[in-house]
Amino acid sequence: MKIYKKVNTKDKINNNSEIVCIGAFDGVHLAHQQLFRKTRDLNKKFDIVTFDVLPKIYFNDSLKPIVSNKERNEIFESFSPQNLIHLNFDQFNKISSEDFSKFLDENLGIKKIVIGKDFKFGNNRSGDVNFLIDYFGENNVYLLDDFLINNEKVSSTKLRYYLSTGEIDKANNLLGRDFSLSGNVIQGKQLGRELGFPTANLLLDEDVFLPTFGVYYGVIEVDTRKFNCIINIGLNPTVDTEDSVKIETHILDFGDDIYQKDIKLFLKNFIRNEKKFRNIDELKNQIMKDIDSAKKYF
Repeated sequence: MKIYKKVNTKDKINNNSEIVCIGAFDGVHLAHQQLFRKTRDLNKKFDIVTFDVLPKIYFNDSLKPIVSNKERNEIFESFSPQNLIHLNFDQFNKISSEDFSKFLDENLGIKKIVIGKDFKFGNNRSGDVNFLIDYFGENNVYLLDDFLINNEKVSSTKLRYYLSTGEIDKANNLLGRDFSLSGNVIQGKQLGRELGFPTANLLLDEDVFLPTFGVYYGVIEVDTRKFNCIINIGLNPTVDTEDSVKIETHILDFGDDIYQKDIKLFLKNFIRNEKKFRNIDELKNQIMKDIDSAKKYF
């Protein structure tokens, strides 16, 4: 897979793919994956066209992507497109729907398109599936209906809702994989070690959307090895007065030094909400309960 970053409206890409799927692909959930499969079924030589910045984040910088750009690209690559093309959204947001279509046709050489029925593009989102059908022809535009799980539409909006309510199991169902966070293990204040429960403190690779604060059953991947763990996401209100969010992982039955290691955390299920305890002993008792619960869960 060849990756083109921040492609501008004047750029031309010579490729041998005549079909693309286009979308923002926030979270790259099962509905998006169905789009990739449909495109690949039509022609194994296909491209994925997306944007360098998610449109909803471009207009609301307080919102964060559900997955990092790195993970997003890794998921794209797993479907084996010929090219992955990131359009410069700052430019493509300002051009007309006709110029957007001309770019696909003349600059990318695209003749067939696979899209979801709600896809909008161009200045003020003026372009829609009907415009593409008029431009490319009805036989060259393939529309995918909503992807449903248990009669529920799979969408990024629903995915964010489940993450924000701690329904991580439902979020994972929409993703078709476990929600994950990646980064490097940094040295914290070692409060966990002092309490008898050492933790790996994660510094995220990229600023991404975080689920509701609390404790989760999880799996940590380090050096290609995987271990069961509990993951705390939040402010640590019992022992910390800082407002910075921390992601701490206690690995079950594990004693290796993993400082400075790159790790990936997979969230399996929700245990409980974050809570400010009255004292350290109360906190320690709750952590022991969480660990016992995790051992039974796994």
